Amino acid sequence: MPVAQIAAGGEHSFALSLSGTVFGWGRNNHGQLGLKDTEDRLEPNHVTLLKGKRTIYIACGEEHTAVLTKDGLVYTFGAGSYGQLGHNSTKDEIKPHLVGYLFGSKVSQIACGSYHTLVFVPSCGKIYSFGRGEEGQLGNKETRDQLVPLSINITDIFAYNGYEDGHGAKLAVKRIFAGGHQSFAECCDEMDLLPCVNQSFNTLRRIVTVDQLLEQELDKNTRKGIVRAFSSSQTLCGSFLDVNKDGHFKTNGETSGLNLSAAYLGFVMLAKNSSVLQQVKTAVQHHLIPSLPRSPTCVETLRVYIIIPELIAVLGESRDSATLLESLSRSILSLEDSYFKILERWWCKMPYYFFLRLVRMYQKESHRLLQLTMTGASQCNPQLHNSLKILQTLYQVNFCRHHTIQERNFCIPVMKVIKDSLTAFAAQCFPKAPRAVMDPFVNNAMRGCYMPFEPEYEQFKQYLSVLCKIKEELIPFRCIFDMETKLKLWKMESQMLQKQAFISEPILSLEVSRDAVLRDVLDNLRSQGTGDQYAAFQVEFTGEDSFGYGVTQEFFTLLGRELHSNGQIFQQHEESGLLWFPSREPEMDDAFYLLGILCRFVVSNGFICNFHFPLALYKKLLHVPPTLDDLKELSPTEGKSLQDVLDYEYDDIEETFYLDFTIPIETADGMTARKELIPNGNNTPVQKHNRKQFVDAYVDYRLNTTVEQEFEAFSRGFRSRYSLPVVDIFLPEELRDVIQGNTKYEWELLEQNAIYDGYARTDAIVRNFWEVFENLSEDMKKQFLAFLTGSDRIPVGGIGNLRIQIINNRSEEPDSTYPCAYTCTRTLDLPNYSSIEILREKLLHAMKFGEEFTIIWD
Repeated sequence: MPVAQIAAGGEHSFALSLSGTVFGWGRNNHGQLGLKDTEDRLEPNHVTLLKGKRTIYIACGEEHTAVLTKDGLVYTFGAGSYGQLGHNSTKDEIKPHLVGYLFGSKVSQIACGSYHTLVFVPSCGKIYSFGRGEEGQLGNKETRDQLVPLSINITDIFAYNGYEDGHGAKLAVKRIFAGGHQSFAECCDEMDLLPCVNQSFNTLRRIVTVDQLLEQELDKNTRKGIVRAFSSSQTLCGSFLDVNKDGHFKTNGETSGLNLSAAYLGFVMLAKNSSVLQQVKTAVQHHLIPSLPRSPTCVETLRVYIIIPELIAVLGESRDSATLLESLSRSILSLEDSYFKILERWWCKMPYYFFLRLVRMYQKESHRLLQLTMTGASQCNPQLHNSLKILQTLYQVNFCRHHTIQERNFCIPVMKVIKDSLTAFAAQCFPKAPRAVMDPFVNNAMRGCYMPFEPEYEQFKQYLSVLCKIKEELIPFRCIFDMETKLKLWKMESQMLQKQAFISEPILSLEVSRDAVLRDVLDNLRSQGTGDQYAAFQVEFTGEDSFGYGVTQEFFTLLGRELHSNGQIFQQHEESGLLWFPSREPEMDDAFYLLGILCRFVVSNGFICNFHFPLALYKKLLHVPPTLDDLKELSPTEGKSLQDVLDYEYDDIEETFYLDFTIPIETADGMTARKELIPNGNNTPVQKHNRKQFVDAYVDYRLNTTVEQEFEAFSRGFRSRYSLPVVDIFLPEELRDVIQGNTKYEWELLEQNAIYDGYARTDAIVRNFWEVFENLSEDMKKQFLAFLTGSDRIPVGGIGNLRIQIINNRSEEPDSTYPCAYTCTRTLDLPNYSSIEILREKLLHAMKFGEEFTIIWD
C-alpha cells in the first residue's frame, strides 16, 4: 500500500494511503479504531466507514482519533469523556462521527493531545479547540473542559506577548501541534504565508513516486531512485494517480484511480534511456513481482497490475517483454478470487485504447506460445495456459464494457498454426518429397485420411495425435476461435471421427419406415444397446435401395418434423411453436437419453436436424445459465409478464401484481397447486427490492428445476462416448445453428458459388435454370433445396458454405428425361433441355415427386 502517513496514539495506531484508505490497529476499548466495536486488533484493519471520505490526515490522542478529509471535514471517534470529540457530549463514539459544529468551515489542519483536539480554519485564520482544559491546553484562558469547538482568540495572544512589531506586519498561523496536555501554533509573517495558506500538512515529506522521479534530471542518484521505486509495490502503486478532481480518492472495487495517459507518457520518457529501462525491467522481474501477495492489503495495491503492462508495452515484442508478461500472468492468476474480481472490474472501466493494447498483448503472446508448443509437441505448457486464461477473462470482461472492442482482437489462427506445424514436421519426415505432394498429404492427414504403416508415417501420425490433444486443451478458451476456425475444427474432428469409424469402429446402420420414423429409430437404438458405442450413423428407409449421407440427412429432416408434430415426448408451446421437456413423464422412459444420442450423431456426423428447441437447451448443454430472455423465447406471454414486474417503476408492486414467491404447478390428478420458490415463499410478497430475486427464481424453476431429470438424460446421451469435444468452443447460438441449421436464405449466393461439369456458366441451359429458380416462390426454393441436399435448412456458416454442382450426363433424349439429385454430393444432373418451358416442367415434377428422382450414394 502506498503509505501517506502513519499516526499513533496512546495504544493505537493508524496508517493512511495516498488515496485515503485508512487502516487501524491496537487498543480499541473506547472505539478509537472506528470499527463499530470495542475489540482490540492485533493487525491492521480497514476502517470501511471512512471509505470514500477522501481522508488526507489522521491525528491520534490517548484514546481518541480525529480524521481530516480533502473537503475540510473533521470526523472524530473513540473516548469522549472530556468532550474531545466535539459533539457536545462526553459519550464514546465507536464509529467516525462528523463534527457538525464545524459545518461551513473548511478545516486544513488537525492535531490531538492526550484528551483534547485542535483544528485550524485558514479562511478565517482561527484555531478551534475542544476537550480537556484543566492544564490550559485549550488556549482560552480557562481550565474547564469544552464539549464543542470554540475559537481561540489568537490575535489577543499575539498582542499579549508583544508580537506586534508596530510597523504593520501581521502574524498568522502556519502550523498547529498538540501533545500530552500542550498545544502549539507555529506562526509567521502573514505575507510569507499567503502562497501556502491552504496546504495544511502537505509540507510534510511524502512517499516518493515514479512520476516525480521522471520529472527530475536523469543523474546518477535519480537513476538509482527510479530503479528502487520499481522494486517497491508501495511506490509504484502511489504513482501516476488521477489527480484531476482528486479522482484517485475514488479508488475502490470499481475504479483504479490511475491516470493511464500519465503512465504511458512516463514510460515513453523512460524508454529513451535503454540502460535505465533494462534496470527497471530487471527490478520488476526479480524484486517487484515476486513480492506481490495473493491477498493484498488494500485495493490500491492492485494498481501494479495495471501499471506493469505499460512497461511491457515500451519493451516491444522482445524476449524481455515475454518473460515479464509470463511473470505478471502467474502473479495475476495467483490472486485470491475476490481481488481477481476487482481487477476484472478495473479492466472493465479501463480506457478503450489501453484495454485494446492489453488484449493484443496477450493475444500475441498466446499466439507465440501456441506456435512453440505445437512445434515442440509439448502437451503441457503452463505459460500458454496462463496467457490463455487471462485472454479468456479479458474476453468475458469485454462483454461488460461500455465501449467493446472487436472480437477478432482475441482470435488466434489455430488451424494455420496446426497446418504450419504439420507441414514443417512432414518436411523433416519426408525431406525429398516435393511441396506439391506434401500440401495435399497434410490436408488429408488433417481430415483423418488413411496413411501407410511405414515407420516415417507412424512418426508423423504420432505427432498429429499430439497436436490434436493440444488442440483439445485449447477448447476452454473459446475466445481465440473465430467462427471460420470453429467450423474448420468441427469439420476436422467430424471427418477424423468418421474415418476412424470406417477403419476400426462399427457403424450404426438402422432401417426405419418413413411412416414411423420416431418409433422405429428409438426401437432400433434400444435393440442395438442404445447406440452410444457407435461413432458413425446411417439410415435406410424400408423398401428403398438408397443409402448414405443423403438419405440419413433426409431421415433427420423427417425426425424433426415428427418430433414437432406428435407431442409424445416433448411438449410444444403453442405461442412459440418450440419444444421443451414436459412436466409429465413421457411414454418412453429412455426417450430423452436416446434423442440426446441422435443429437450427438447430428453434430459428429455433420447432419442438420431442426429439433425446434429453444436457445435455452443449447445454453444448458454448454453450461450457460438460461435467463429471462430464454423464457420469453419459449413462452412469450409468460416472459413478458415477468418483464412487466421488472419494469414497473412504482413502489406499490405488491398491491399491483399480488405476487408472492410461489409458482402454479399442475399435480398428477390435474389440480393446480402452488410451489414455493424459496423457503416460506407463501409468506414472502414480491416487492420492489426483491422482484429481481423473484424473476430469477421463477426462470430457474421453469427452465432448470422442473426439467432437471429429463435434461440430464438428454445431456448424458449428447455427451456419450463419441461426442466431439469441439462443441464446447461454440456459443449457444452457434451450436444451435450447427445442429438445426438456419433460415438465412441468401439465394443469390447459391448461384454465385455453383460449379459445373459438362456445362459452362454462360451456357443457355444454365442461364435458363437460374431464371426458372429465381422465379420460384420462397417455399418452392426451399423445396428445391430439400430435393438437392435432403434438408430445406441452411448449414451453419450460411448459404455461402453450400456449394452445389450442376452436371451434364449427356442424355440421348434430354427432353424426355427428368433432373436427378445426388444428395450426398449436392449434385444436380440437369439434362440439356431444348427450351426453358420444358426445363421448368421437368424440374417442378422432379421436386414434387423427389423420392423417385433422388439418388443417394456414398
